[in-house]
Amino acid sequence: MEKSGDIFISRHLHSFLDLMIDYMYKYLICVFIFFLGNAKMYAQRVACIGASITYGATIPEREKYAYPAQLGALLGVGYEVFNYGVSGCTMLKKGNLSYWNTKEYLQALSCSPDVVFIDLGGNDSKLINRKYLNEFEADCRAMIRSFRNLPSNPRVILLTPIVSFVTDTTGIWNTVIARDIVPMTKKAASKEGVEIIDMHPLLEDRPDLLKDKIHPNAEGAKMMANKMYDLLMQEKEK
Repeated sequence: MEKSGDIFISRHLHSFLDLMIDYMYKYLICVFIFFLGNAKMYAQRVACIGASITYGATIPEREKYAYPAQLGALLGVGYEVFNYGVSGCTMLKKGNLSYWNTKEYLQALSCSPDVVFIDLGGNDSKLINRKYLNEFEADCRAMIRSFRNLPSNPRVILLTPIVSFVTDTTGIWNTVIARDIVPMTKKAASKEGVEIIDMHPLLEDRPDLLKDKIHPNAEGAKMMANKMYDLLMQEKEK
């Protein structure tokens, strides 16, 4: 039979231990929140500029499977990836729907990015925009500079447009993309001294991943995200 003194000590000991466990639990929660908050505060901000492919058009659950979202999943903690894609937009300032005139462009400029991916040019190949193609390189260089001159001094990376399987020559026509847009994008990158990822050959042998002949599905978007991730990691390992 336990003595009353032993019972008293046992009860108070258990109460003390319960209290300590409660305090430790709350302390660990606070530490976790603190480090999570700091990780987000100091996260590398990656801005993805582009048109419908960047936006994730035709992809179910695009918020999860568009290439910017898949890039964010690959990068994980320490990075925030922002999707500033606007369907139908052009690099050309005089294009029928110029990216320069969108609120997303202003948002991208003001997000203090550390890395900027620019994926524009497909819509510039449309017949309605071809008369301005002689201005494409200059407009591309101007966009590069608009980001490179930000106070955050971001790393700017161009993407060439992916292949188009559209046969309507008035639309997003691969002949114009391959002959004009891709070379001008590469020339702009070279003259401005920025990196470039040549996405144009990536899906040339995978028409099955572009059901509407223009937009990649989630698997195609993943292939794009993988190339972008690889470039970022190569630089990180240097």
